[in-house]
Formats: sequence, structure tokens, C-alpha cells
Amino acid sequence: MLRKVLLATSCLMGVVACSTNSTCTITGSVSPQLDSVYLLDAAGKRLDATAVQDGVFTLTCERNPQCGVSVITVPKGDPVNLIPDSEEINVTIKDGMVTVGGSPLSEELQELQQWMMNLFTSYSNKSMALSESGDETGVEALMEEMEKAMAEHCKEVYLNHLQDPVGVQAMSMLVYYASDKEFVSLYEQGGECIHADARIAGRYESLTASRGTVIQLDTAGKDFIETKGDMSDYIGHGSYVLVDFWASWCGPCREETPFVVKAYNDYKDKGLVVLGIPVQDKLDATKEAMRQLGIHYPQLLDPGDALAEEYGVTGIPHLFLFGPDGKVLQDGMRGEGIDAVLRPLFQK
Repeated sequence: MLRKVLLATSCLMGVVACSTNSTCTITGSVSPQLDSVYLLDAAGKRLDATAVQDGVFTLTCERNPQCGVSVITVPKGDPVNLIPDSEEINVTIKDGMVTVGGSPLSEELQELQQWMMNLFTSYSNKSMALSESGDETGVEALMEEMEKAMAEHCKEVYLNHLQDPVGVQAMSMLVYYASDKEFVSLYEQGGECIHADARIAGRYESLTASRGTVIQLDTAGKDFIETKGDMSDYIGHGSYVLVDFWASWCGPCREETPFVVKAYNDYKDKGLVVLGIPVQDKLDATKEAMRQLGIHYPQLLDPGDALAEEYGVTGIPHLFLFGPDGKVLQDGMRGEGIDAVLRPLFQK
């Protein structure tokens, strides 16, 4: 299932930017000794930075229980996700283990993340044992049991945190484990921080949007042109067509996009057609990413991930190259490999 496999490419926490006049001070200790720490907001913008002196650091940001921040250690370690809901938060990072104090919401966030990790680990171990014994029916039943447990727990947490990043974390799991109808209902109960998350809102929009919408950024990079269309308008009409399944919230997708843009710029005048298909993405976020990344080729919206499932996309980014007859020539190209496939076709 696309929604469940995409979990591996998604980040754990999406939150809105802080906006308040009160200050939150984050003090922490790190061992073994590291060089420095950074404080980032949900968009990756640096809010504060400081050197680590004698294993101790202090960072500050605006206090707001409806936003989230991440402490990043240098040399880089896993981010410590916090919710600045109090005036003082204490963080201890020892041998990769994190303890948070003074922040009720941050502690609840950690509890939820740990619960999920424990659930995944437990069921993964059971699944491996069944798989080794050849009991594939048992594996399938076990996964269904895990999905049900995840959905029930995250729904309970979400309904108690409709206005803060703990709810965002819970809802980010319900993207994969709630039924479509239930997901729409839960989303509509959420507050601003839920609706601001590109992946969560993108899933909602993909379930409620009308089919056959194509958007394209004009050459000036200012206005969007909206038309009607579907895959059959692009493939099988005598052109090579490069199709990119991607999303604005997907870090690897954004790293891959410059190679796709280059292919478009290099070969569009020689007949190459490039088509993007945003996956579970918020329309506003897609448009902003198109502006930022210089994407001027059309984007076909995919309500309900119908196209992604039709083509067996289980993770993004995922690129296909279709031949002039509409058949898939290449599947899964990445980076410089895109040009390596295209160059011989257009040098003939």
C-alpha cells in the first residue's frame, strides 16, 4: 500500500512556525562532547545556534505550544524534536539517548514516538519469525493487527491534541493507517497546525480534490495556469515522456528535482515531455516548491493516489520514462542516471 510504504520517506514531525512574544529557553547537556548545536524551525530555518562548552548549551526561541522546533547537534546527530510550551526546557543527550524535562507537550511527543518505535520493533520481530517459517498468511494477519493498533492509539492521541504538534505526529501516522473516510473526518476537526502540515493536508486534498487537474507555472515564475487533463493526454502520442512522482515535503524528492529540471531544460526543445505527479501534497505547498525549485513542466494532481497505485509506486521520488508508444522504457532512474538514459535518445 502506497500510504504505508511512504512512511519510510516521510519526516516524523511537521509543525507551524512560532509566533508569540514570550521566550522559551532550552538548556541542555551533551556527552560525549560535541562542537555546537543549532535550533531549527519546521521549515529548516535556523532560529538560534551556540557552541557547546563543557558539554552544556543554551538556546532560545519564541514560546508557543502550537509550534515545534528541532535541536540539531554538530557533528550531526538525530534531531531532538521539541515543543516550546514553557519558559524553560531541559534536554539531556547522552550516547544518543534523549531525556526532556520541563515541557509537558515535548514529553508527550517523546512518549508517542517511543510507543510507535516499540510497536514497530515488536511486530517486525514477530513478522520476521513468521516469514522465516514460511507463514505468509500469518505475516499478513500480523501486519493488519499492527495497523489496527497504530490507528486506534494515534486516533486517541490526536483527538486530545487537535491544536499542537503532538496531534500533528499522531495524524501523520493516520495518513497511513486510517481509512479514507475517517481520515477526512479527523482532519476537519484539526486546528491550524494540523492543516499547515503539507503531507497531512496533501492527503486530505488528494481525497477531496476533483480529478483531471493540471497546473503549470508560467515562464516568468509568477502565475499558475490550470487546465484539465490526465495521463493519457501525455503518454503514447509519439514523444518520450519523463514522469516524476514526488512531493514538496519529501527531502529526497527536492534533492532529485534539479536533475529533472535539467532534463526538462536540456531536452524539451528536442521533444521530451516532462510531467510531475505530486503525491499526497498540499496544493499551496506544491506551488511554492515549484517556484523555489524552478519547476515549469506541468503537474498532474492525483486524487486518492490512483496513479501512484496504478504504477506500483511504493516510495518517492520515483521516475518513469515512457517511450513514444506509451510503454515504460525505464523505471527508477535517479540523479545523473536520468541524463545518462536521455542523452542517447536525443543525440540520434
